[in-house]
Amino acid sequence: MNDGPSLRTAHRIAYLLGLSLCVGTPGVIAVLLATGIVPPGAEAPEGVYQQLGYLFTGLVFLSATWVLWRSGRVLRGFRLVPEGQRPGVVLRESLIYAALFEASAILGLIYWILVGTHAARHAWGFILLTPLLFVGLVPREARWMKALEG
Repeated sequence: MNDGPSLRTAHRIAYLLGLSLCVGTPGVIAVLLATGIVPPGAEAPEGVYQQLGYLFTGLVFLSATWVLWRSGRVLRGFRLVPEGQRPGVVLRESLIYAALFEASAILGLIYWILVGTHAARHAWGFILLTPLLFVGLVPREARWMKALEG
């Protein structure tokens, strides 16, 4: 099995791209909010807006749960993937997970636009979860290599 170097390279590229996305987007959003380019919304986080916040929270946790499920499933079947396709699987999966986690930052921006004056910490929470979810839930190189061992 000669997967080592190509898998390492694919993982590094995938992880750096995903991390760049999951740190860069919240960074851009943070600059937009901190400079006032995107002003905070003035709605009170009650009624519909509170329910929307609950919905956003549920979507973020649903995406994290789906990533855990999917990565476990992919890792279990990883050794059955033909050797030449493995780097592509690592790249594809890591970027899918990063894109899903991006939703948290976007939802935080939306929540800021709606209720930022009264619930800024909640909006910032959504935004800051993006890189944390990526670092915490995306499989590292060692997990991919271990999946090859069975």
